[in-house]
Amino acid sequence: MTGLLGAEVRRIFIQTRRYPFEFASGTIVLVMVFLGLFVGASYLAGVPIRGPHLSDVVLGYMAWMLAMTATSDMGFDLQNEAQNGTLEQLFLTPRPTGLVMLVRDVVSVTFYMVPMAVVLVVVVLVTGARFTVSPLDLVPTALALATAWGLGLVIASGAILFKRMNQVLNLVQFLLLFVVMAPIAQLGGMWHVAATILPLSPSVGLLDHLTIPGGGAGTAVLLIEACANAALWLGAGLWLFARADRLARDRAILAHY
Repeated sequence: MTGLLGAEVRRIFIQTRRYPFEFASGTIVLVMVFLGLFVGASYLAGVPIRGPHLSDVVLGYMAWMLAMTATSDMGFDLQNEAQNGTLEQLFLTPRPTGLVMLVRDVVSVTFYMVPMAVVLVVVVLVTGARFTVSPLDLVPTALALATAWGLGLVIASGAILFKRMNQVLNLVQFLLLFVVMAPIAQLGGMWHVAATILPLSPSVGLLDHLTIPGGGAGTAVLLIEACANAALWLGAGLWLFARADRLARDRAILAHY
């Protein structure tokens, strides 16, 4: 596992060194998208966003970007591997391919924290706001990432078999934005049951709950729901990816693009 992790870290550093413009332009896009959301939300509200509302916007944006990265990277990686003719080499590794993709995505998301830190600095400079993030906020964030990785494995399963998944990946990105920004987890009745199964919804609901001052009641229930949701989607993603891997090998379609 240590060798696999080290190999993926070296791979992403080599890619960044060879394509620095891609990294720089991606960081600029992140900043521009957030500034667009901030200005748009301030315009709709009629007043500049400050205080807890700014923290909610920032945390929601960060959660969406991290979830989008964790979900989409696997599918895009498999498509790029297929187009570059290196997909079969990836599947010839001695490690399970699902584990390789999961470790690769973990390293990618960790490295993605660098441009996200740049976005935070720009937020502070532009808005002049100061906000704090509690260490407890890391718990729902980690659960949200685990759920996103499971969803990414589900999408990667389709990428193995169908190769071209660009439109599906774009659709998933907008659906994730809806799940992160809409208060789905706060609904009651059967809608709450559906929100518990929906990917990321319980983790986002737990994160919103922890950011409410004095909102300690019901935290244990939300934590159990978020853990169950993360386990469900991560387990389903690993199982589906293993099935798709076996089916693609049986049909000899790994080299197709």
